[in-house]
Amino acid sequence: MSDSWTAHHFSLGNARDDGADDLPRLLRRVADAIERRSIKATDILDLTISCEITSDGPWWSATLYWSPEESVPSTH
Repeated sequence: MSDSWTAHHFSLGNARDDGADDLPRLLRRVADAIERRSIKATDILDLTISCEITSDGPWWSATLYWSPEESVPSTH
């Protein structure tokens, strides 16, 4: 038995020249990626939303961390 577990993650951002400042668009893309990967809500560990201020304005990005149920170590 291992005392550690692995979290998966992916990061997304809108294209710099195509709606980098469109947060709702980014959130829809994150939701689509969750559905495409069949990630269960109970497996999500964290969702981080970040904004970088560029000379063109805000550039939003998101990183989702999840651990499939079978990867979580047993507490017994």
